[in-house]
Amino acid sequence: MLALPLSWPLEGRRVVLIGTGDWLARKLTLLRRTPASLSVYTPDDETAYEGVAPERRWPTVEDLSDATFVIVAFEDRALAEQGAALVRAAHKPLNVVDNPDLGDFHVPAIIDRGPLSIGVATGGTAPVLARETRRRIEAAVPPSEAQLAEFALRLSPHLRALLPNVDERRRFWEDVLESDAARLAREGRIDQAVDIALAAARNPQPRQGVVHLVGAGPGDPELLTLKALRLLSEADVIVYDRLVGDGIMDMARRDAERFYVGKARSNHSVPQDQIHSLLVEQARLGKRVVRLKGGDPFVFGRGGEEVEALKAAGIEVHITPGITAALGCAASTAVPLTHRDHAQSVSFITGHAKDGDFEHNPLALDWDRLAAHNHTLVVYMGIHTAQTISEKLTQHGRAPDTPVLVVENGTRPDEVRRLTCLSDLPETLRADPPKGPALLIIGEVAALYQPTAAHPAVAEPARIA
Repeated sequence: MLALPLSWPLEGRRVVLIGTGDWLARKLTLLRRTPASLSVYTPDDETAYEGVAPERRWPTVEDLSDATFVIVAFEDRALAEQGAALVRAAHKPLNVVDNPDLGDFHVPAIIDRGPLSIGVATGGTAPVLARETRRRIEAAVPPSEAQLAEFALRLSPHLRALLPNVDERRRFWEDVLESDAARLAREGRIDQAVDIALAAARNPQPRQGVVHLVGAGPGDPELLTLKALRLLSEADVIVYDRLVGDGIMDMARRDAERFYVGKARSNHSVPQDQIHSLLVEQARLGKRVVRLKGGDPFVFGRGGEEVEALKAAGIEVHITPGITAALGCAASTAVPLTHRDHAQSVSFITGHAKDGDFEHNPLALDWDRLAAHNHTLVVYMGIHTAQTISEKLTQHGRAPDTPVLVVENGTRPDEVRRLTCLSDLPETLRADPPKGPALLIIGEVAALYQPTAAHPAVAEPARIA
């Protein structure tokens, strides 16, 4: 962040504005919506300012002595510098409109919903971008949120006495904002909403823990579902995997307790049974737990095992799907997994077999079906078993020159693509082994991949048509 957005209480405070014309008028319009006492100084002898009688002079240093902060609003840079120098001499926090280099703080673009205000800031570098972002947020925040904020304002003073513990109050707010009281407040029935909420605060019920298995998608934070984003913002505890990137964790609630349980090949930092125990333990403490998994929890994510363990322990569990890596990589590379001319079916398999030996895998694969022509095969975690995969498919009838697209770090900024063929796959990966998680797309559709300047294919055998 270039700047830290802060909230400045203005009840009983004095704010001074110095400026001229429309620049001053716009700041007046904003600040008149606050409870601050406003003093306006302008060297302009002509402009009328609605509802305000400005003093037609420059202020003195003494005039600024009790100001909480000062805003200088001149279109002329020289006048802005003169105003800034005066405020500096008074040692007051300073904002200089459209001249961020002269001031101490910036005024963000603001969404005003009564007691609820939302600021959008760019550190003073791109105010037009901030305004455009504000416009988009404003469309998503209904006017009824102002009534909900009024409800919260009236309820809040009572809660400190009824619920002295900070964590208890936070949990109460999380629950009440999803309750009938919040619905009544949004409808404008604020007195009734406050009565219902106070009754609940006077007779608090033990909070029941819950676990949400949430798919984080293949890596791009923008591919998170809206529900996943909401659950991350509500979680008390987040238990997350190696495939969940920093960009996604940055969207989580900042004060949530975080447990990393990532696994890599031959390096299971936390065994699966310990993950089960951790989820049960945290839920039994009455916490909202998000078990965050790369891709989708039910596609090679062991989500089924975790659901079974949680249900056996009597824990409430919910599943939020995510975009699985196969779909994310297909979209990122513009390679369809099915195509009327090239593939009428698709299979997802894992290359993470026991001891790397598919023959002794208890869930033996049907290689005859997987090797069928005009069939797309997507292999998760198949880099270290690529030799076996190549041999098995060719032994069961798949052509050696079948195209294969290897997608490493799919959907992320550091995505790498390697186009090869089935017989060359092991050597391609030995010559340039992926450093991040990678997916194999095997089949005629892989030949549809078109390298770009941003994402060239590392290998592209001439025999691939």
